[in-house]
Amino acid sequence: MATMADIARRAGVALSTVSHTLSGKRPVSEEVRQRVLQAIADLEYEPHALARALATKRSRTVALLYPALSSNLPEPHAEFISGVLQVTSQRKYGLLLWTAPDEEQEVLSMTQRGFIDGLILMETRLEDPRVALLQKHHYPFTMIGRCKENAGISFVDLDFDYALHTCVEYLAGLGHKHIAFLNHASYLFERGTGYVVRAEEAFQHAIAQWELEGVASPCESDTQSGYEAVNSLLATDPSITAIITSNAWISGGITRAIYDKNLKIPEDISLVGIIPPRVAEMTNPTLTAIDFPFYEMGRMGADMLLRQLEGEEVATQLLLTPPLTIRQSSGPCMKGVEV
Repeated sequence: MATMADIARRAGVALSTVSHTLSGKRPVSEEVRQRVLQAIADLEYEPHALARALATKRSRTVALLYPALSSNLPEPHAEFISGVLQVTSQRKYGLLLWTAPDEEQEVLSMTQRGFIDGLILMETRLEDPRVALLQKHHYPFTMIGRCKENAGISFVDLDFDYALHTCVEYLAGLGHKHIAFLNHASYLFERGTGYVVRAEEAFQHAIAQWELEGVASPCESDTQSGYEAVNSLLATDPSITAIITSNAWISGGITRAIYDKNLKIPEDISLVGIIPPRVAEMTNPTLTAIDFPFYEMGRMGADMLLRQLEGEEVATQLLLTPPLTIRQSSGPCMKGVEV
C-alpha cells in the first residue's frame, strides 16, 4: 500500500508538500499540485478517499436524502437504508445519510460542496422542490417514491393503487362490507407525500368501486398511536369488520386495541397490511399483507443511481406489484352470521 512518502518521492516534492496539497492549509503552486495529484492517482494512494477524489474529481460517495421529521427513524425505513448500503458497499461507494429537512437551499449546498457524486431521494412529494432543483442543475439523482410528473427521472416505487385495490377486493370477497384504513400522519398528507396521498386516494376509489362502506384515518407512526386510532374507530363505528393499514410500525398497537375490547382476530376483525414481510411474520397473529419490499426498493434505487453515474443515461422507472400473502389475520366476515 502506497504511503505519503511514496507519493512525495514519485512527485519529486517534500513530504510536507504532499500534506499541504491534501489539506489545503498552505498554498501550493498549480504545477506542483498537479504532480502530486498525478502521483496519488498512479499509486492509488489509500486509505484516504479524499486523495482519490482530489485526483479524479469524483468522491465515489452518494447521499441518501431521508428528511427525518422526528428524531426517531422508523424501523421499516431502516430496511431502505440497508438495501442502499448493500449496493454502495458492493460497488465500493461511500454512503452519506442526510436527515436534514428537505429545503431546496440545503440540497443545493450539498451538491455544490463536491463531497458527493449523486443523490437518492426519499419521502418524495407529488410536487417536490428538490426534484425541480436537481433537474435545473443537471445533478444525478434517483428516487425511492415518485412525483406527479416523472418524465426522464429514474425511480422505484410501490404501486399503491394496485396494493389498496387488491386489499379491498380480497376483503370484499370474504364478505366484509365496512372497512377502515389506517394511513400515515395527517401532516404527511398535507405536505403531499406521494405514498400517503396515493394510498388514501386508492382506498377511497376501491371502496366506491365495490360499493362498500369505508372510513380512513390518519395515524402517527408509533404503537401507541395505532392503539388509540383503533380504539377511536371502533368506539365511533363498531360495525367495522376489517382494517387495512399501510403504516408498518403500528401493527402491534392495532392488535392490542382489538384484544383489549375482547374481540378476536380474524373472527371479529380481519387485518390486512401493506408492510414488510418480516414485520408481518412477527405480528401475532401473523398478518395477511401486500409484502412491501423495503429492502429491495433501497437496493434498486441505489443501483439506478450508480449505473447513472457510470454512464448509463436511460431512465429506469419501476412500479412494484408484490403479491398479497394470506396469513392468519384475515378470514370471512362473521358479523350477522348465525353459528
